[in-house]
Amino acid sequence: MSHQSEGEGSAPTPEELRVRIEHTREELGRTVEELAARTDVKAQAKEKAAEVKEKVAEVKERAAEAKVKAVEVTGQAKEMALEVTEQAKEKAAVLKEHAAEVKEQAAVRATLVGDQLREKAAEIEAKAPKTVRDGTEHAAAAARDHRGAVLVAAAVAVAALLLLRGNRRRR
Repeated sequence: MSHQSEGEGSAPTPEELRVRIEHTREELGRTVEELAARTDVKAQAKEKAAEVKEKVAEVKERAAEAKVKAVEVTGQAKEMALEVTEQAKEKAAVLKEHAAEVKEQAAVRATLVGDQLREKAAEIEAKAPKTVRDGTEHAAAAARDHRGAVLVAAAVAVAALLLLRGNRRRR
């Protein structure tokens, strides 16, 4: 060993050699410990098992939290569904009630209009001469007897009117 100290050209002192030796021993001790740890498969397996166990515990904890959250969300969803169902029932009841009112009002108005039409018809009949009344009664009876022919004639008249309107628009 011909190590020289960095600053001097002479041989190292006994004190420097002791320091180097101590330093080398420490490095050698660490190296031996590292090699021993690497070759201790049982200890490595225990460490790995402990890590895996810890991760499994974390996953279980997260799963439990997720389960609790799912139960909460399911409960909230059920509550919301019940609320929406109740609101829909209430709305349906209100609409049903409103429809009944509208139906009743329509019936009243229909009765009024029917009464007014009968009054007007009676007035017109009273003002019409006897021959016109007889003619309208005869025409009404004929129309009742020949409904099919009256319907065909009405359909032809409507078709003719539509054709005439269509021709006017094209011009």
